Amino acid sequence: MLHKISARAIAFTVAAMVMVATPGAAFAVDNPKPKNPTDCPVENVDDKGNVTVTYVPEGSTFGLFHCTGGNWEFGWFPFDSATRATTDSITVDSRGAVTIDEAALDGRAGDVTAQEVKYILEAAGAPKPFVPDQATVFSPEGKPLYVDSALTPDTSIATLAKEAGTEAPTVEFAAKRIKIKITFRCKIWPPYCVIIIKW
Repeated sequence: MLHKISARAIAFTVAAMVMVATPGAAFAVDNPKPKNPTDCPVENVDDKGNVTVTYVPEGSTFGLFHCTGGNWEFGWFPFDSATRATTDSITVDSRGAVTIDEAALDGRAGDVTAQEVKYILEAAGAPKPFVPDQATVFSPEGKPLYVDSALTPDTSIATLAKEAGTEAPTVEFAAKRIKIKITFRCKIWPPYCVIIIKW
């Protein structure tokens, strides 16, 4: 469970909380407090599924994740965007692999494409990132509004939202024969998304 989130994320939606979903019967064995408010939490999972929460100082780096002001920031290929996603906590398994389940993307929404979804999954720790070939757009209340089962890599969230007739789309991306799903709960303007990954 998250321990802190940015003020803008809280103002937009309570959905911007990270819940770590670890396979097996994982349980927290330690939950210390940070020494400094700028420290970032790391959920360490051993090979038995036990979770130990530790904190690292600002400036620490795990792969693409950088601890900044108490949050983890990360970008993705081609790394040409000034906008970076933010998550409260990262999970590190016994092999050292880093994953996340949820992140806030402030400043972007409609321009995110299906092709970019692959790079976001790669940054988030997906072992086999994929370009989604299908998407379902839901209303803020969870009602299906539009389904595209023939996505192209250039299909954007803005295009899907327009087809669905909504300015606040929830877009679930998926691919045939792949279990992982990634959902963007967005507001087209001002641009903002909460990214949720179901492993």
